[in-house]
Amino acid sequence: MARKLTFALALLVLATVFTGASFANVIPTQITFGPNTTGSVSIGNTADTFTPITGFAYQAGPSGTFTLAGATLNYSNNSSPYSFVPNSQWFTVSIGPDTMTGWLSVEALFINGKYGLFAGAYNITSSTPGFVHTGFRPGQATIDFVTYQGQLSSGEINPSVPEPGTIALVGSGLLAAAGALRRRKI
Repeated sequence: MARKLTFALALLVLATVFTGASFANVIPTQITFGPNTTGSVSIGNTADTFTPITGFAYQAGPSGTFTLAGATLNYSNNSSPYSFVPNSQWFTVSIGPDTMTGWLSVEALFINGKYGLFAGAYNITSSTPGFVHTGFRPGQATIDFVTYQGQLSSGEINPSVPEPGTIALVGSGLLAAAGALRRRKI
């Protein structure tokens, strides 16, 4: 009996931790950016060339700036969607007193007429508390952006923070599992 009670309490504590994490002080908020004010993007037959790009960035109202370092990214295949050989570019976002920096790794390019859709990962190396509070801790986030006629027209960075509902669902699932195991006589 004591063994069952200990096991049930351990599962209950674990479920409470997971459920409580859903109400943590992180409010995931994506960052949108573009159009660029300086720099350009040139989509070629074998590679894309970025001159240093700057522009406006926004997060739930406040505006700031973004900077994308210049680079040439080579394709590893010859048709859309293009894949890239390993690459990275320095990407910085500053909004108000907060700054986030890291390496952008472009993984795919989809071309549709004059538009190019780039998708990849943003490996955050440094982030101030305001960005950490909105889900942008050092680590990986997803990023995508659209180019049009040599300009970066728009993009977004999405934090890699689990949604509170997902965490709560895992917690309640663990509670259900604990109840089911309790009834089965461990």
